Formats: sequence, structure tokens, C-alpha cells
Amino acid sequence: MLTDLRLKNFIIVPELEINFSEGLQVITGETGAGKSIIVGAIDIIFGAEIQADIRLDEKHKTILEATFDIRKSKLELKELLEKHAVDQKENELFFTKEIDENLRSKIFLNGRRISIPIAKEFREKLIDFHSQRDQQKLFDQEYQLEILDHYGGLLKQRKDFEADLADFQEKKEKLLNLKKEDQENRERIELYDYQLNELENVALQKGEDEVLKNDIDLLSNAEIILQKSSEIEQRVFEEENSVYDVIGNFVKELEPFAGKDDHLQSALSFLRDALSNLDEAVQSLLDLSDFIDVDQERKEKLEQRFDEINKLLQKYKKTIPEILAYQEKIRQEIKSYSSQKEKISQLEKKLTEKENNLWKKAVKLSGKRKKAAARFEKEIAENIRKLAIPEAKVKIRFDKESGGKVFLSRDISLKKSGIDVVDYLFSANRGVKMQPFRMIASGGEVSRFLLTVKKILSDRMEKRTIIFDEIDQGIGGKTSQLLADFIHRIGDFHQIICITHLPQIAAAADDHYSIQKNNVGKNSNVTIKKLNKDKRQKEIARMLAGSKTKRALEHAAELLGKKRSQL
Repeated sequence: MLTDLRLKNFIIVPELEINFSEGLQVITGETGAGKSIIVGAIDIIFGAEIQADIRLDEKHKTILEATFDIRKSKLELKELLEKHAVDQKENELFFTKEIDENLRSKIFLNGRRISIPIAKEFREKLIDFHSQRDQQKLFDQEYQLEILDHYGGLLKQRKDFEADLADFQEKKEKLLNLKKEDQENRERIELYDYQLNELENVALQKGEDEVLKNDIDLLSNAEIILQKSSEIEQRVFEEENSVYDVIGNFVKELEPFAGKDDHLQSALSFLRDALSNLDEAVQSLLDLSDFIDVDQERKEKLEQRFDEINKLLQKYKKTIPEILAYQEKIRQEIKSYSSQKEKISQLEKKLTEKENNLWKKAVKLSGKRKKAAARFEKEIAENIRKLAIPEAKVKIRFDKESGGKVFLSRDISLKKSGIDVVDYLFSANRGVKMQPFRMIASGGEVSRFLLTVKKILSDRMEKRTIIFDEIDQGIGGKTSQLLADFIHRIGDFHQIICITHLPQIAAAADDHYSIQKNNVGKNSNVTIKKLNKDKRQKEIARMLAGSKTKRALEHAAELLGKKRSQL
């Protein structure tokens, strides 16, 4: 609820403050008195376009402030406050708009600067402008569907469906990305498959190339090595005066003198070691024949293996350790790709299940809407007939949403509100075929239609401030009283700020404000006053007759008395 509005240096207002209460708040005044300034200020605070002549004194800033009591606000506003981390302890929201000499502006919420898009978010939750511009929303089919969902009490079900659809679309986008990655990676993985198969068939072992090289060298020189081994054995052991015999004899000859001298003892020790080493050396050479032989077939096999390995090293331009590391890397890549294929398969199954659930929810929501629409049509027609359209007929037509495919397997389109597109069909005259409301409704009919809708929805909508800006144009006689009753009924559930020329609406007000434009020298300024009972009667008399005649005053008293009797 808007509790305070303060204007400073705004158009023809040096400084002005208005305090509003609950219920129907009416502002009246002569034509040109500046009533639209009030609505314009509220609109600008919440991000409306700023005109060049907005400042009364161009040397100073324009400051516009609005205070809202949010104690009776419900979930939607609280969610918005939490979204933007606004402190709710004081149960009040203070909006301040500052406009400097260059028409640059700043908006503050509870002292913290906010952007225009955020201000407009709060505008949607706090204020409902019932002006000619806002009436155009009624031509929008999305808005028409939203109205129907308000009426049918389907907003929670619609919100749940929207969340489910968003989750579905997020997962669908993920699936499309996975499939795109799968397509992009397919050729690379096919190459990896080929390479891994090739490497696993070769079955490289770390250091295998060095071992093969040594074995091939041994086999290539096996005949020479074995020949020399035999020759060494003969010369060391078997020949007359062999090396072993000569050294052994020297040892025998010197042993009697071993204890005579340390040098001799040491020499004998070395000679004995030489005999032992010769024995070991020849034995090792003899043992070599068990490991190598002149085997051309084995040599060829080893050479074939060595060539196979070398070709692989040259092809990959890597060493064996590097190839083994690469082999493990591509094995993991292939494994990861297989895992991604499994993810795609599982996600497709989940999306199919979600698709079926979404379809069921969309059909269920559509069914409830159609039942609500049948009741809503009747209520709108009954109420709008009371506003001087006695032959009014209303029909809500349902069509299926068309456009891009949302589902995987169903040739059906969805939007966040479901499968439905609605169109309000309307006829104001007997015998005239009903047509889409946006095509045939006049300005007065649009205003009355929207007013009727708001009256019907008044106890279903979250509390807010509804601003009626001269919606009474073209209305008079008995319809004026019906319009006043409509607006007052809405005021039972919402705060109404109504700028009007109709005395019937003024008489129905809970609080009545009179606005006046005063000429002071070369300048004009605006004042606004809350009227007491006596002044209120005089203002309504002026609205009735243009003057405060006795008859006009009596008529004003009658209107005020009627309002009191209704209460």
C-alpha cells in the first residue's frame, strides 16, 4: 500500500506531500489542475521515461519519493525482496528518484541504489496502472491467459509446470550438447580405437628394444664368440704348458718361501686368485654356449620383432615409454567416450519420462482452465452488462500453442504456461458475431472490460495499489453509479488511487483529495488537500453542477449518504 508520496521541484510542484490510506482514495479537481502529475510522478519513480521539462527550477534536482507499507504483502513480493536482498524488518519500502540538471537519474530503494529494470520488477508487484497504455495489455494473449489462471486459482500449478518445463529444457539442452560432442569426437575416437588395437597387438614392453638389440648382437656374433671361448679353454687348460699349468707350477715352487717375506706372501695370494679367476672365466665362457648358439631362425625372429618395434617408434615419433603413456591416455579417452554414450542413453530415457509427465500436466492444466473459462465467461458478461453494455457476450477460445518443437517424440509445442493459447472473443451488440477482443473493442469497452476483470479478481490477486487514471471518460448517468460501485468493491481488497471527474466515484471514496492549480505571479503551482465532510460535499457539488448551488449541495449530500448507507 502506498502510504506517502513526496514531490519536490517537479513540473509545476515546488514541494508537495500526500499521505494515503487503505481503500478507495479519490483525487479530484478542475480540468488542468494537475491531477495527472500525481500519476506521472509514481510512474517516473518506477522507471518511466523522463521528459525535458520535468524540473520546475532547472538549477536544482527533482526528487520524487514513494513509501509503501508491505505488512500485508504475500509470497510474490517477499520472493522479490529476497531475490534482491532487501531488508524487510521495517515493513516499509522507500523509493527515491533523483533527477539532475542533465536529466540523469538515480533510483534508490531503502537507501540503496537500484537499476531501472529492478524498479520495474517492483512496479509489477506493488502497482497496477489502469490507464490507456496499460489497457493495451488486455489485447495480449499471454496476459489473457494469465488473467484466466488468476481466476481459476491455477497460478501455483502453472508455476510448478513452468519449473518442470525449465528443468526439461535444461536437460534437453544438455542432451543436445552431449550429442554434438559425440558427433565431434566420433572420428577422433575411431582413430583412437584403431591406434589402441595396433598398440595392443604389438604389446610393447618397457626396455624391450634395448634387450632385443643386445640379443641380436649376440646371435650375430655367436660363431666367433663360441670359437674364441673354445680357443681360450684350450690355451688356458688343455695345451701343453697351458697358462693354468704354468701359473700353478709357479705357485708350488714359491709356496716353501711364503713365510719368509710379506711381498712374497702377497704375490702368492694374487697368483692363487688368478688361478681361481681363470677357472671362473673359462666356466662362464663354457656356460655361454647354453644361451647362444648359431640359430639363424631365432635371429630372424628377433630381427623381425626389432623391426616391428622400430617402425612403430618412427610412426608415432615417440620412445617406448612415451608410446606406453600415449596408449594409456587413449584407452582412458575411449573409456570416457563410452561413458558419455551411456550418459546420452540414460538422459534420453529420463527425458522421455519427463516428456510424458509434462504432457500429462499440460493436459491436466488445460482441462482445469477450460472449466474455469466457462465460469469466467459468465461472470464477465454478467458484470460488464451492468456497465452499460447490456448485450455483451464473452467467449474464451482455446487453441494449441504453435511454434518450435519442445518435445523429443511428440510433434507439439509448449510455452512456460502450457499448451494453451487463449483468445477472448467479444460482442457488444445483439446480432453481432463475437470476434477477438483486440480487433473490435472500443476504448471505452476495453476500460470497462478490464475493470470488470479486476473486480472479479480483486479477492484473488495479491494486494497492491491500483491506480485508475480518468477511466470514467465517456461514462455518465446510471452507469456512473455502477462504475463507482465496481471501483469501491475493488477497494475492499486493494488500495485504489482514482483520478476522476465523476461525482459518484468521488462520493464512494474512503478518502477524498482535492488538487488545485494556483497562479502566483508568472508561475503556477499545485496544492492538494484531504477534504473533510463539509468540503467534500462542496467539491462533489462542484463536480455535479460546476457550482455550489443549493440543489447541487443537496445532490452531493444524497450521494454521500448513499455511500454511508452502503457501508
